[in-house]
Amino acid sequence: MATPQGRHRPRAGFSLIELLTVVSVLGLMMVLAAPRLADANTRRNVKGARAAVASLYARARIHAVQTRRPATLQFTDSSAWVTLPRGGAGAALDTIGGVQNLKALFGVSIASTGNISVLPTGLVNAGTPIKVTVTKYSRSDSVVISGYGKMQK
Repeated sequence: MATPQGRHRPRAGFSLIELLTVVSVLGLMMVLAAPRLADANTRRNVKGARAAVASLYARARIHAVQTRRPATLQFTDSSAWVTLPRGGAGAALDTIGGVQNLKALFGVSIASTGNISVLPTGLVNAGTPIKVTVTKYSRSDSVVISGYGKMQK
């Protein structure tokens, strides 16, 4: 475009080459960052699920001591929950706090060496430690509950 004096004014903006260069660099940065972001998300989900298992164990232990009835932390491959007997021996069970579907919440699977039965004294009714492992893809983490009820992460 010419000015009144007859000189051409430079055009404002970016050239197509400049825009393609910027888009290419941004695309390359995203390709390099995506695996790290996915790994960080997996690590966060595994730690969150492990914390949920530890919280459920603490809930079972607190309810067992407060109600003076044995509580049980039960597992499937995707869920965990705490139960207390309603009355005497052989009575129906009450679920405390609902079932935590850890697969839906964190996308993990659960492997346990057994259910965790907590006595009214706060001790665990197990001769050997019980290990609960949460796994997502190739990442896993575990919580170990000793026979004395001590939790080791």
